[in-house]
Amino acid sequence: MELGLKGLKAAVSGGSRGIGRSIASLLAEEGCHVSICARGQENIDTAIAEFESKGVRAMGRALQGREGDAVRGWVRDTVEEFAGLDILIANLSAGGGTNEERYWYRNFEIDLMSATRAVEEAYPALKESENASILIIATMAASETFVAPMAYNAIKAALVTWSKQLAEFYLPKGIRVNCLSPGPTMFPGSNWEMIQVARSRTYSAAIRKQPTRRMAEAEEIARSAVFLASPAASWCVGTHLLVDGGFTKGVQF
Repeated sequence: MELGLKGLKAAVSGGSRGIGRSIASLLAEEGCHVSICARGQENIDTAIAEFESKGVRAMGRALQGREGDAVRGWVRDTVEEFAGLDILIANLSAGGGTNEERYWYRNFEIDLMSATRAVEEAYPALKESENASILIIATMAASETFVAPMAYNAIKAALVTWSKQLAEFYLPKGIRVNCLSPGPTMFPGSNWEMIQVARSRTYSAAIRKQPTRRMAEAEEIARSAVFLASPAASWCVGTHLLVDGGFTKGVQF
C-alpha cells in the first residue's frame, strides 16, 4: 500500500531513540523529510545520519522538553528549513515515576506542555499543507489502571482527551488529529529495561498480562504510528488507537 509520504515534511519530538526514533526512521524510509528533537545531541547526530542515508533531508535539535521557548524554536526552525510542515508527531515524555509532586510537574511540563506548544507553533504551517496531520503519542496506561497511581498515566490521559478535542476543531481547517497509545515496549534505554532489573516483580507481572508473553518492539509501534500520520489514513480523524498486543482488557466502544 502506498502511504503517500514521499516528499512530505515531518517533525517528531523525542525522536532520537525508542518509539520516536523508529517512527522518524520509518518516515524517512518512506521518503519523508524528518526533523527531530530530544535531549542528547550524540543520539540526534547518529539518528540524522541514519535518516539522511535513506535519501531524505534531516535535522535535529538538542533541548529540554520543559523549556517552552526551545520547543517552539525547534518547530519554527523546522518549518523554515523545510519550507513548510505536513506532519507533527508529539512524542516527548518524562516517562513514569511515583506519585510524588515533582513527577506531576515533570510530566505536565514535558508530556503535556511540550505537545501543546509544538502544536500551537506548527499550526500556521500545517494549515497550509494539503496533507496536514498531527499524531499525539499517549500510553495504554491512560486507558486503564496500571501499576499504581502516578502522574504519567493521568497526564497521558489528558493528552488523549485533548487530541480528540483538537481533531474536532482542526478538521475544518484541513488538519487531521489522532492519538496512539502504545503498550509496554522494550528498547535500549527504556523504562522497562530499568524496571526489569530494579523492579523485577513489576516487570514479570506486566509480562504475565501480555497474551504473547513479551513486550512490543519499538518498530511494531512505529508502523501503526506512521500509517495513522500518513495520507493513507485520510479517513482516520479523532481516533485513539491502542497498539498494545492485547495488553488492555477493556472493550473499546
